[in-house]
Amino acid sequence: MKQRIKSGKSIFFILLMTLILPSAALANIDNLTNMSAEWMRTSNRNAATDATDIVVYNPAGLVKLSDGFHINLSNQTMDRGPKHSFNMGDGKQEYKQDSTDWFIPNFYAAYKKDNWAVFGGVYIPGGGAVADYPNGSISTVLMGSQMIQRGYGEVAGLEAAGMVPAGTSQMPGLFSYDGDSLEASSLYLTTTLGGAYAVNDKLSFAFGLRYISAKNTTEAGLTFTSALEGTETEYKMDTEDTADGFGAVFGVNYAPADKWNIGMHYESKVKLDFETEQNRDDFGISKDGEKNRRDFPGMVGLGAAYDVRPDLTLEFDFNWWFQKSADWGSDTLGRDYSDMAGDCYSIGTAAIYKANPKLTVSGGILFTKFLFDDMDAYYTNMGAYEVLYSDNWNISGGCGYEVIDGLKLNLGIGVTLWSDESMKALAAQPMDLSVDTENSTWTVSVGFDWNFGGPKKK
Repeated sequence: MKQRIKSGKSIFFILLMTLILPSAALANIDNLTNMSAEWMRTSNRNAATDATDIVVYNPAGLVKLSDGFHINLSNQTMDRGPKHSFNMGDGKQEYKQDSTDWFIPNFYAAYKKDNWAVFGGVYIPGGGAVADYPNGSISTVLMGSQMIQRGYGEVAGLEAAGMVPAGTSQMPGLFSYDGDSLEASSLYLTTTLGGAYAVNDKLSFAFGLRYISAKNTTEAGLTFTSALEGTETEYKMDTEDTADGFGAVFGVNYAPADKWNIGMHYESKVKLDFETEQNRDDFGISKDGEKNRRDFPGMVGLGAAYDVRPDLTLEFDFNWWFQKSADWGSDTLGRDYSDMAGDCYSIGTAAIYKANPKLTVSGGILFTKFLFDDMDAYYTNMGAYEVLYSDNWNISGGCGYEVIDGLKLNLGIGVTLWSDESMKALAAQPMDLSVDTENSTWTVSVGFDWNFGGPKKK
């Protein structure tokens, strides 16, 4: 049986967790850029003009496509490996992700005619994966410890009333728990619609709207044992948090010379006010109908592509996420989680080589930097250790093959390597507890880009 944090120090741990858990949805990564198979084989798409996935990367560049209809569909499969470990005085405890995310799709469509284009898409710019910890995690450890503390508190009350012998509440091992587990998902399903217009051969603009429908689910459980009463009780938590909102998209594409193309797109913040639906909560740490704010942050993406020669193109990307401008709620001390997290940026480069008229091979690298203002404090946010925010490198490669005129199949594979972090678990004070994290992810993406109903682009 698991029994952790039996000393009086745990009361600080438990009180803070009791206040934090109801007020924060599962921590989520809101700066995803892997939203197409083309991106998965290059890691950089902000200045691209060669496929329909640029609906989300360079919408103003859609006017560079050939006339006619364009469709882009892809799926990503992710094998993630986040894990965290800590030692509360009774040996090292380690918890890790246990399942693969098989289905993370994206769909884009556009129609281009002369100097204008209309576009739409359905994609996932945040979440999209499941945090699966069948043997528990630091979050379930905290919930189990909370139950133990409650048990000892009840015994102390009985002791004061003379209903149990004096000193009973000081006996170790009266309560324990086992079988803890956690499964949480986060999905920010986004729909975008808009149009693009070319002022001339060099300059074009795009404007659109996007709608985000977000859902976070949490399922946790453990079995609580009372040696005093000789009973085992199963505790479960099953909640769903949903929100939706609208935002704007603006893009510019500029080709200053024959070999150069520059793309920029801006996405506004989307206000999201999550409402909790409590299906079951034996722990008493959520409130049915409670609303908690967690906006999807705005961002700006810049890119430049240069044709070194007709068969070789280099691309350079830069992205910035305005996380500090988003409302992510606050902790018990009134500090904003978005301020603790700070802004975030990524920078990368790619090479695209046209091996022959049908086959294109490519590869790229992207570095993402989190500008934490207070990383330790941010990680009091529920789910942060299970999802993991930290600096990382993405290295990817793949190919595109035109199987028939206008239809290209794409295959991309990439690995993301996060920097290892060691953070102080502030909620454990005055206990001096450190949590060590590490993470890596392999992603495979397959998709197609189809141009039909118009002449092929030369």
